[in-house]
Amino acid sequence: MQAKQILNNQFDQMVQTLQQVVRFNTEKGAPAENAPFGKNIADCLQFVLDTAKQMGFETYNCDNFAGHVDFVGTGTDVLGILGHLDVVPAKAEEWAFPPYAGEISNGKLYARGTMDDKGPMIACLFALKALKQSGFVPSKTIRLIFGCDEESGMQCVQHYFQKMPFPTVAFSPDGDFPVINREKGIYQFTMTLGKLPEGVEICAGERANVVPSKCTCVVPNGDLLQNLPQGVSVEQANGKALLTTLGKSAHGSTPDEGINATHLMLKTLCKLYPTNQTLDFVANKMCDTTGGAWGIALCDQPSGKLTCNLGVLRTQSDGTLQATVDIRFPVTYTCQQMYNVLKQNTPSIFHLGEGHTSEPLYVPSDSALVTTLMNVYNTEMGSSLEPIAIGGGTYSRCLPNCVAFGPLFPGEEQTIHMPNECIDLQNLRKMAEIFLEAIYQLAK
Repeated sequence: MQAKQILNNQFDQMVQTLQQVVRFNTEKGAPAENAPFGKNIADCLQFVLDTAKQMGFETYNCDNFAGHVDFVGTGTDVLGILGHLDVVPAKAEEWAFPPYAGEISNGKLYARGTMDDKGPMIACLFALKALKQSGFVPSKTIRLIFGCDEESGMQCVQHYFQKMPFPTVAFSPDGDFPVINREKGIYQFTMTLGKLPEGVEICAGERANVVPSKCTCVVPNGDLLQNLPQGVSVEQANGKALLTTLGKSAHGSTPDEGINATHLMLKTLCKLYPTNQTLDFVANKMCDTTGGAWGIALCDQPSGKLTCNLGVLRTQSDGTLQATVDIRFPVTYTCQQMYNVLKQNTPSIFHLGEGHTSEPLYVPSDSALVTTLMNVYNTEMGSSLEPIAIGGGTYSRCLPNCVAFGPLFPGEEQTIHMPNECIDLQNLRKMAEIFLEAIYQLAK
């Protein structure tokens, strides 16, 4: 196929463009004029749209909430490809490479966003460029949609689809290969719990969908501290003690791939203050990643077990504890059912606040979209895999007839949302070839 050769000839340019894109720190920032998610994200979006315009494509900036790139086809149908430019926070001290430098080492490009989701979207952009230069005339308009708030509530696509119609058919390169046609429901919320012992101040985590790798706690009476568990470090000053526990970050949808630093801290505090009702509930009910101890362990055949991530803990000024939780529940349940189960198994004195919810995604395995993408992947890879289910949430659930397709290959190390996120350059080349063939097959 001529387009594939063109794509490979431009691979170095693809890598250089991706390096430029990941050098924008697109963590969500304070709103500014014409920049609802911060100036850096708006600048990154404009850079991508300008790059596409230089390739000869039509572009549209939707108020810096999102933007799209169009390869105009002969018909009225639209093939959508949805990805995002925003990223979760990166703590530079946890990285071997600066998280926004775009450095290459041992055949891998390191930076926040290389896999989630800038790398896959730049691969799709260059796949479009190669198809265009090969002379391909699509029957559908091929539309790359770049969102700017996927990691923090997806306001970007909510705003975008108020102004633009849904694509006829779509995929999101923001999950796993071969095809994800089942995504668990998402229930993220902040709980206001009871009071902690006087003077106890806990701090951990920044996002509901990230396993916290560090938890700190001030204990007012350092004399209480005897025979602390291994893994709890102590610094004493002025009669107070600062306890610290460390863990390992992971995506909140797969909490068992990380080590939640809050779990050891909470169990330690529960032993120090055995009569405190708040600590008892959080330590003994909310630290079970299956939800079993809490009584919320839903499960079904299509997608498996519920997962629960205690993502953020903060002591409030009045001494109460706030906890932000990320639950991924099976695809045969609804958000209302999830709320009902939580309500039934949570003491009435604790308040379940509102948060971000998203119904599950379930596209049948025998649909034209899924079978086409599966055939492309299995042909390109010489495999015979089947569609899969995940706990992660992608743009796919935001519109009809959409599934997640790549970029993580089976067996590949998962670094999304983790320190030292990176993309293997050989895998980048291969995923670009797969995206090219998929776009061709869906738009020919």
